[in-house]
Amino acid sequence: MLGRYILALLLTLAIEGGVAWLLGLRTCQFLLAVAMINLITNPVLNLLLLVLAYLGMEVTLLPVVLLEVLVVLAEWQLLVYVFGDPKGRFFVLSLLVNAASFLAGILFFWI
Repeated sequence: MLGRYILALLLTLAIEGGVAWLLGLRTCQFLLAVAMINLITNPVLNLLLLVLAYLGMEVTLLPVVLLEVLVVLAEWQLLVYVFGDPKGRFFVLSLLVNAASFLAGILFFWI
């Protein structure tokens, strides 16, 4: 089971870093920040999903999407904290990289 969470983290790092790179954010400092932020948010997200399952809640698409929205907001704010402006660009970045990793996660783990 732990291997599945490690795989999810590695996929998230690769996909979100890759999408950030494709969007033109290619400096080592920026890619490192994206990776470090994901090292915080991904395990927290997966821990919350485990807690929900432990509490007997059915982990369907709805709670996952709601938690992903919180991850988008958290990562956006962390990027703004680290780099300052441009806030709008970082929100779009957070939304796009998380959408890509979310869709990949659905394809890889749920289908």
